[in-house]
Formats: sequence, C-alpha cells, structure tokens
Amino acid sequence: MIIGITGNSGTGKTSICKALEKNKINGKTPFVIDADRVVKKMSAIGEEYYNQIISTFGKEVLQENQELNRAKLAGLVFVNEEKRELLNQITYKYVAEEIKKQAKESKCNFVIIDAPLLIESKLNKICDVVISVIADKETKLKRIIERDIITEKTALDRLNAQKEDEFYIKNSNLVIVNNEIDLEKQAKEIIELLNSNILYNKEIVIIQNGDLKILQFKKLIEYKNLVHAFTLKPFDFGSNITYKEKEQEVKDNYKEVCNLLNVDFENIVRPYQTHTKNVVALTGEHGIFSTELENVDGLITDKTNKSLSLVFADCTPIYLFDKNKNVIAAIHSGWEGTLKQIIKGAVNKMIKEFSCNPKDIICAIGPTIRKCHFEVDEDVKDRFCNMFKDICKEEQFVRKAENKQKYYIDTVYLNKQMLIDSGIPEQNIIDSNICTVCNNKILHSYRVEKENSGRSTAIISLK
Repeated sequence: MIIGITGNSGTGKTSICKALEKNKINGKTPFVIDADRVVKKMSAIGEEYYNQIISTFGKEVLQENQELNRAKLAGLVFVNEEKRELLNQITYKYVAEEIKKQAKESKCNFVIIDAPLLIESKLNKICDVVISVIADKETKLKRIIERDIITEKTALDRLNAQKEDEFYIKNSNLVIVNNEIDLEKQAKEIIELLNSNILYNKEIVIIQNGDLKILQFKKLIEYKNLVHAFTLKPFDFGSNITYKEKEQEVKDNYKEVCNLLNVDFENIVRPYQTHTKNVVALTGEHGIFSTELENVDGLITDKTNKSLSLVFADCTPIYLFDKNKNVIAAIHSGWEGTLKQIIKGAVNKMIKEFSCNPKDIICAIGPTIRKCHFEVDEDVKDRFCNMFKDICKEEQFVRKAENKQKYYIDTVYLNKQMLIDSGIPEQNIIDSNICTVCNNKILHSYRVEKENSGRSTAIISLK
C-alpha cells in the first residue's frame, strides 16, 4: 500500500509522517520517502536535476562553493509564477520519477510518500490513499518563520503562492486540520482509518479536526452554495430517547460541526424521527425536536437559513440536491422507511412543491448497514418481496443465509431503484459504499451496540 501525505508549507505534514513512522500499520513498519530529502540528494553538484536547475535559472542560484542555494531559489520562484512553474516541471520530471522508483523497489508492505507537490506532480495517481494536512494561515505563518528563520513577508510570499484548502479537500481521501493536535493520537487514528475500508472510496473525503471527523461527498463539494457532512465517532447526537440526558453534549457537538462547516447552530432543524414515510417542506420550523416536526423522517427546503439534520445508527442517510432550483432534502430511510418508499415520496414532493426536474437532482447515499450484515427473519423478507415483487427474485436484492432460515436484504439497492424509477439518472446517484457494521469502530451501529449505540448526524445546508 502506498500512502501519500501532502499539504502546504507550515501545515505540519512532516511531523505527522514522523509520528506515523513510529507506529505500525497492520503490524508492519512503513517505509517513508521524504520528497525533500530526495530533492537534496538530486541537487548535488553534477546530478541531472542540479544541471537542469542551473541551465534554467542561471548561476545566480549557486553558493560560492557551487552548491545549490535552495533559499535563494525559493525566493525567486515564490514571487514569480512563471519561474515557479518552470521549477515545478523540472521537479516533476526528476524527483517524481525517483520517488516512483523508490516506492516500486521498496520491500515494505506500506510506503509513505511525504511530498508537498504530491498532487501537482501526479504522484497521487500511484497512491492508494492521499492524506492532506491543512492549518489556518496564522499557524502556518508562525511555523514557517520559526522553522526557516525568515521574514514575515518572505513567509507570506510562500503561502500566497500555494494551493487553497479546497484543492486538497477535493483531491484527498483524508484531510487533517493541524492547528494544534496530539501527533501520537493523530497517528493512531489515521491507522484506525487505514485499517477500516472507509478511506478507499474515491467519491468521499474524511475531514478531521481534533476529535471531530466528518465525511463529505466530493461531488457535492463542487457546489459552492452547498455544505454537508456525515459525522463519525466519537461524536454522538443522541437518539429520541437519549437526547434529554445528553442535551448539552449534543448541542456542543452540533456547534463544533457548525463551526467547521461555517453555518449557524441556531439554523439547525432536526425532526423527531419515528421511521415514517413523512417528508416535510419546511416553512418556519427551527430547532431540535420542533413540535411541528414530530413523526417526520425527511426534510426539504430551498431556504439558506435552515440546516437540515437527521440522525443515524445503521439506517440509510440520503442527501438530495437540485443543482438548478437550489433545493435540498435530507432523508432517513431505515428498513421500515424503505418499505414505505419514503425516498419516492421525497422526490415527488420536490417535483410538486418546488418544480424540481429529477434529471437535475444529485443524490448521495451515506454510511448504512449493508447487505453483508442486514440479516432478517423470513417474515420481514416476505414483506420486502411483497412490496418489491418485480425485483424480489434478484440475487442482488435478497440472499438466503447459509444453514439457517434468515435472509440478507440490500436496502441500498432498493433505494437506488426507487430513485431511478423517480426519474433521477443513475449517474447522479453517488454511493459511499460504507457499511456501518463493518466499520463499527468508527461509525455508530445499533445492530452492534444495541441500546448503547450513539447517533451520527447527516447535515445539509444552502449558503
């Protein structure tokens, strides 16, 4: 496995690499390839990279002993985009190829590539997982000045020449916010994520800020007027039953998520979910468990001052977004909601009340219990087969468990079929492909934890 770690100067990516290097991944010590060390080696007098640099930038970037003056070279390129691009092209040609060679020849099971230009040089293409490290501007500035002993202006020039956080979010599997974190703890959490299967879907990205971890869909991130998230453990948003006893904890958790998403906590709208097929188009409702929103499992709005929030611990979270009408919906489709075809009702309501065209609706399906673990008795299987007669014989929908009178049902497949039947193009349906039971160490699962299970929240909001 090849893990790429990248980020702007001053984010602390190398510190995270060193913390990972001290640990083992699946019992194996990783081999770290440091792009900076590779550059230093290839910058030696007489090396091809060295000769190409001199040929391109002239002898003014040399020290008196003819060695490359990297500080002077950096000073040239960080204030001149054209020269920076020339340097990058040389680096991609020589350094990236050397890194690929070292990765290929390594006998270790796990290789970590620490490279600031991992994505730009297309080294990310050989990585199984890309981890980006970001930090706020003030933190990066302070670190660069202290590390390199340079002026604030020089440090600012360097930062202003680098990529925005959005670039890393859309090109990574995991993004770590490293303003001030416990590196040893962070390394262990990265390994826990690597040991799960949650990072290997190219459709999603996990963003971690301290203890808060959220999942986002890259397709939805493309729309600048939309924010969304699905939270991971340890954050708990309480069930209908447990909310009162942990109300302050839940509100504090909501505030942290809202702060990361840059939305107002006061705009959170959360219904009292009871596995119904009821979907409400919001008007004036706000808050958690509003009296107008009892027995509701789906919310729709076109308002920018409402952040829709539902909670989950195995049931299926479905986000809907009409990219032309700017209408959003959040749907809680447990197995009962699937039987009641709540998703069809939600799409119909978007069409009737907001004049949405199904062809314009983007749908994202979050972590949920999958067919591999959704085991039911024969009576429940029969209810599904009676409701979905046309597809009840399909192996993809239902499979008999071995050596017992139990069945495995694929409720995600059913929801996808209902979305397609409602007119949503198949290519508009994005699936996280994440099973909450398979990943119960990092996701809440009622089937595993029963009454002790917490709840994740799915949030979607218009800006």
